[in-house]
Amino acid sequence: MEVRTTHIFGSDPQKIVPLVADIIVARGITAQAIAHQKPSVHVVPIALSSADLLSALAKAKEMKNDAHIGVVTNEQLCDQEVISTLVGQPVSIFQVTDEKDVEIGLAHLARKGCTVFVGGLTMCRLCEEQNFAHVHVKSGYQAVVHAVAEAVAAARSLERAQTRGNLLWTLLNNAAYALLAINSNTTIIAANRQAEQLFGTSSLIGKQLMEVYQSGKWDLTLKSGKKEILVPIAGKQFLVTQQPISMDEETPGFLFTFQNAETIQQTEHMIRTELSRKGLVAKYTFSNIVTQNSQMRALVEKARRFSQVPGAVLLLGETGTGKELFAQSIHNASPRASQPFVAVNCAALPEQLLESELFGYTEGAFTGASKGGKPGLFELAHKGTIFLDEISEMPIVVQAKLLRVLQEREVRRVGADMVVPVDVRVISAANSNILQKVQDGLFRLDLFYRISLLSLMLIPLRDRPEDIGLLFSHFVAEYCERHGLHGININADALEMLGQFYWPGNIRELRNAAERLAILHTSNQVGIREIEQLDIGSTGLYLEAKKREKPKKKKLSDHDLYEQFLSSGLTREAFAKGVGISRTTLWRKFSRFET
Repeated sequence: MEVRTTHIFGSDPQKIVPLVADIIVARGITAQAIAHQKPSVHVVPIALSSADLLSALAKAKEMKNDAHIGVVTNEQLCDQEVISTLVGQPVSIFQVTDEKDVEIGLAHLARKGCTVFVGGLTMCRLCEEQNFAHVHVKSGYQAVVHAVAEAVAAARSLERAQTRGNLLWTLLNNAAYALLAINSNTTIIAANRQAEQLFGTSSLIGKQLMEVYQSGKWDLTLKSGKKEILVPIAGKQFLVTQQPISMDEETPGFLFTFQNAETIQQTEHMIRTELSRKGLVAKYTFSNIVTQNSQMRALVEKARRFSQVPGAVLLLGETGTGKELFAQSIHNASPRASQPFVAVNCAALPEQLLESELFGYTEGAFTGASKGGKPGLFELAHKGTIFLDEISEMPIVVQAKLLRVLQEREVRRVGADMVVPVDVRVISAANSNILQKVQDGLFRLDLFYRISLLSLMLIPLRDRPEDIGLLFSHFVAEYCERHGLHGININADALEMLGQFYWPGNIRELRNAAERLAILHTSNQVGIREIEQLDIGSTGLYLEAKKREKPKKKKLSDHDLYEQFLSSGLTREAFAKGVGISRTTLWRKFSRFET
């Protein structure tokens, strides 16, 4: 910290402007002039204390015991009647702001009958020119000490601010993207090194935003308040983010960040690739569930409510009914959505491997164990969700260890003697036969209660017939877009026919049929013939499921069959397919009722 002294009185710019300092201690009109002419400098005024003023008034009284005393000052003093009472002589006060006011004030006070004047150096100089009796108000020791102490404190604060500012600029200049700040007049008030490189100039500050980069999008963005736009700069696309800032109450502005769109895409790809490789991403949300079925909609709403509470969820349903779709949707709608989603199929791994995958292992825990060990899926899912698919197939030994993890909220790696705390929500899935396994002793009852605090029974596709055509059309359109194929229009008869199948594989089977149609058929029009060519239900699984579907109905008379057709609202082709006869046979049976 460097301290220098100089002598200036008055407001002469030729003396004030050359001053070089961060903080200046001055008094009176000089302090006001410095603050006005050098706004970037911190000015500490030496205040006029009551003791200093009374001392000067006492000297004036000694000069002329019955004189009317005039006080010329730039400070706000108490009522002149109070001062007159204290001094014992009449006192008049004239407040000034600059040197011109001092001359006016002297003339005014002289006209009022003042014969002795009290004030600063500027007033004293004018009094000497006019032979007026005067007293110079000197700043006392305490006033000067107080001002210097304030200046030292301000200097230290300024040093800290400069250190913080230097650190901030270091951080900004090492940012991965360009930064620009503008005020309310769109004048650039700050820019980092990356911004200078992006716009090819080292003198951005002070320029108008439109000078730096002329684009109609700027004006549109500032007026609309849109936070993000894509802007071409130097042949590349940049994502420009706008953020309102406020330096003070009267100086609003905006901060712009410029990020190379290609870099963002590369980073996003890297993150998605890494997370997908680890299986830590939930892709689906409730918006991916396509349905018109009232029961299904009620299930979705129930699942939404489940997503907002931390309890374990058990999803029950046949294969292909969308259990993982619901699991991912519950996770993505929950407060844990930004955390990992880890899925594991309990039926796909043998007992020892499943245990080490779920709970992890230490180095040397078994032959082939990785050096340094490996965290288990529960540790990877910390703060997120773990989805245990086909949990009913989990070996009984692993069930016991899983139960302990759920109860204690901690895992012990295979071969370890220490436990690791985990905060994981568990969503499990099973076929409805899990209850039979509990009864047979193949699945622990206590674990069943632990994982089924909340449960959902998913509806098989055959029980939501209104969704079959809707889903099929949705999947066909999806695959056509994915494979770059032309769109396919499926007529009402074909969609009606799809509803006649049993669909033992549920939505998974329907999706496969839709993909086959999208790939195999070149025509953009699809009817019953094209659906027949898909050979839906030709597998033994379908035939076996068909046996379980419903007891065989007794043969209907031709008249009953005709009445049923009239009330069904189906086309002849769809009705013939539904009752298992050809269209020719149907025509022959109905012809005698239609003549």
